[in-house]
Amino acid sequence: MIGNIDFEYQVELDKVEKNMPDQELKDYIKRKIEAAHREKREPYVELLTQLRQRQYRLSLN
Repeated sequence: MIGNIDFEYQVELDKVEKNMPDQELKDYIKRKIEAAHREKREPYVELLTQLRQRQYRLSLN
């Protein structure tokens, strides 16, 4: 799932890079895309962190 989110993010960045002539607008849109990417990705990163911590704790027992 994270791989798909990251792939979509890169595709969107590439589109902006290729199709936007105005650098200021390009930078603004890229920041928006990056913020949306972090927001979409964060729950999965948190879940993976929790699972790794749980796995680590279980391995100590």
